[in-house]
Amino acid sequence: MHKKILVVIRNSIFALKTMFTYAPVISSTYIVVSLVSSSFSVIQILFLQYLIDSVVEYSNSANAVSSVWLWGVLYVTSLIAAGVYRFSLAKMGRYLNRKLTKTLSPAVIRKFSSIEYRYYENSRFKDIVTRMTQNPQQTVHNTFFSVVTSTKSIINLVGIAIVFFAASVWIGLGAALIGIPMSILDFKNTKKQMDLLKEATTDHRKRDYLQGLFTDKHSAYEIKIFNAKNYLFQLWNLINEKIFSRYKKITKETLKTSTVVSTLKILYTAFTVISLAIGFINGNISLGVAVSIISSIGKLFSVLITTSYSTSSLVTRAIEIEYYREFMAFDERQEKTDKGMPPTGDIVFENVCFTYPDTTRKILHNLNLTIKSGEKVALVGANGSGKSTIVKLMCGLYKPDSGRIFIGGKDITTLSQNDISRVLSVVFQDFVPYQMTLRENVAFGDLTKLHDDKKLSEALELASAESLLQKGLDRNLGRLTEDGIDLSKGQWQRIAISRAFLSSADFIILDEPTASLDPVAESSMYESFVKVLRNRGAVIISHRLASARIADKIIVIDGGEVIGCGTHEELLKDNKLYSTMFQMQSAWYKPSVKG
Repeated sequence: MHKKILVVIRNSIFALKTMFTYAPVISSTYIVVSLVSSSFSVIQILFLQYLIDSVVEYSNSANAVSSVWLWGVLYVTSLIAAGVYRFSLAKMGRYLNRKLTKTLSPAVIRKFSSIEYRYYENSRFKDIVTRMTQNPQQTVHNTFFSVVTSTKSIINLVGIAIVFFAASVWIGLGAALIGIPMSILDFKNTKKQMDLLKEATTDHRKRDYLQGLFTDKHSAYEIKIFNAKNYLFQLWNLINEKIFSRYKKITKETLKTSTVVSTLKILYTAFTVISLAIGFINGNISLGVAVSIISSIGKLFSVLITTSYSTSSLVTRAIEIEYYREFMAFDERQEKTDKGMPPTGDIVFENVCFTYPDTTRKILHNLNLTIKSGEKVALVGANGSGKSTIVKLMCGLYKPDSGRIFIGGKDITTLSQNDISRVLSVVFQDFVPYQMTLRENVAFGDLTKLHDDKKLSEALELASAESLLQKGLDRNLGRLTEDGIDLSKGQWQRIAISRAFLSSADFIILDEPTASLDPVAESSMYESFVKVLRNRGAVIISHRLASARIADKIIVIDGGEVIGCGTHEELLKDNKLYSTMFQMQSAWYKPSVKG
């Protein structure tokens, strides 16, 4: 419990600091206005008390007319001011939310774009990103709002309590004795409701997912073919019953709590009215005090409920913001500035060792290899041998545990990402199908050619994707827009390859570049590779060893080490692993002999 309180305090301070960083003026104004408005309840109680007492005095002496007018005007003014403040706070709250969305959202995107790539292999990072919600700025705003509201409610409650104690010690003590259990019950009840919503989140997602299966045309088709309608409906119904049983349980508990709280309210109200009546009859309490206290009992209960809810909400919000706070604490890449001309020349790995973050298995072991300028090299080996890891290190996404990597004689750790991008163009195995225009999808290979229709079209033609040009380069791809056209995986892969063809980088890296293409399209694509790579270097990773034959040399990787290097014919003769892999693939294309 002590640790939880510290987390709430720390994260509340973090929320305030964040608000003052991204919206300093409006945040400060909002706090000042909120704290000032917290005094209105007490002021209204006192002004009403003085107004009634002045009216009583006026009935006894006409000379008190000025006093009646004074307190009457002040009381009405306080009511108007309270309404104006409530309106102002609501308006400032909306403006504050917009301001935060405008200033904090870009900061979150910038953080994502500059965070160290190694974190994406970190399970804690993945968990934080998943739990951080899609609108972290809203979480910050909600936490800030809960801090201010809780503080305002507590100040308001203390002020009302002081007025009640001033009227009568017994009435003040009664308010404390009733208020404490009421607050605890309300707090627990609110906490249970929030916990219920949190627990039900996963079940809601499952229910919505299953419901979506019946509305999606592809899944609906399969459900019909597999005759799975009844089974999926039963799953949906079970989850739905589980959700409703939770709500039923919390509803029963809420009713019990409400009954106890209502009973306490009735008892305290009766006690207060009787005490004030006795005090008034005995002359110990003025009519103004009696009326103002009675009229304020409802306000006391309202503030107690608000305090309980805002405090409970603060605990929840402060825990939610923990994920955002941790995310913002992750290290960022130190972007290096370009130093003159980008490097040109050989790519050299020198005794490179590498292990992925938060793992123990060493992927690369003292790896040494050289790819000469303009040379076409194929990296082959079994899954997990380290081929794709070599590419990631080459691109500067990770740093070696030991050893060095050079491009054109320059250590890769001294190069900017812009330098590396001008030397290397990559088509990754898990390429991204951007839900954007065809123009933008291709131009990511070289954004300086975004408006060069001729170059973009040539790149698509080289990738055998000229059919996509029928509706122009500005057609939307994917399902993000109503007019968007979704493509097959093979078509998306051709677009990814066209990015590499658009680039003027010294080396093109192709990681399983034809995995989604049929044999005819693959053959045509390799003819394009030969044409495009004529004056450029290349690194080709492919499980289809026939594709390696377009390379000047083939490097065989096994267990993170180079175990062979040579031409296709040389490796067939001298390298057992390569020969075995090639023979096993070739066997699938030989006619079988049936007895």
